[in-house]
Amino acid sequence: MDPLDRPIGFWLKHLHNLLEDGLTGVLADRGLTRRHWQALNTSRHGAEALAVFDGADEARADLVTRGWITTDGTLTDDGRTARAEIAERVRRFRELSLTGLTDDQYADTVRTLATMARNLETAR
Repeated sequence: MDPLDRPIGFWLKHLHNLLEDGLTGVLADRGLTRRHWQALNTSRHGAEALAVFDGADEARADLVTRGWITTDGTLTDDGRTARAEIAERVRRFRELSLTGLTDDQYADTVRTLATMARNLETAR
């Protein structure tokens, strides 16, 4: 099947689901999800950095309970240790997802999607 036989919305949703499920699988042995990683990785930017993601508040609360971040989002020593280990797993997963793409192809894809998003945001 030619990828162009399906609309971009199909590919965006399909890729989103594969990323969500795949990264959650990579982190499952730690009892973590993709949302946990996002909360841990963006903790220095505050809760608003995660506002668009369902489940972000719960993930942040769980990381506080684990002692990995403080209530204000600061990484603890345990959090920095966990983040470093998890970051390596995430790096390998991202590398897998980008197999066969050049850096320029990836950058072009991100720029294209950002432009489409801006177009629709402007049209609101």
